[in-house]
Amino acid sequence: MRSTIALIALLLNAAPLAAGSEALDVRSAVFIERSDAQGRRIEPADRLLRGDTIVTVLTWHAPDRAGYTIVSAVPPALALESASHDAMEVSTDGGRTWRALADARDLPSGITHLRWQAQAGDGRLSYRARVR
Repeated sequence: MRSTIALIALLLNAAPLAAGSEALDVRSAVFIERSDAQGRRIEPADRLLRGDTIVTVLTWHAPDRAGYTIVSAVPPALALESASHDAMEVSTDGGRTWRALADARDLPSGITHLRWQAQAGDGRLSYRARVR
């Protein structure tokens, strides 16, 4: 139970880093994906169990003057499955090296960090992951 609470806290409080982030507002929300006879839906996460599929949604508001590079750590208890942004870069070595995604629906295993460009205004990115 403690590890479940810690994972949710990590996901909600792990504000992505950005150069010049004084005026950059980044927020995250974590949802659990559920499937039943009526289809797929997401619900706010209050606890996570091994095998759960989660959807994390990151939103931001960047000031009008410049673009930003946002870096977000991926908790080790998550195995990323897909993302909503093909222009994202991924790292599998703690953020030391980066590579562009060929297809955001087919992510490499072992991703430790995500990186993407945020232009002025509002933006949103989401990713699906399985709790290990």
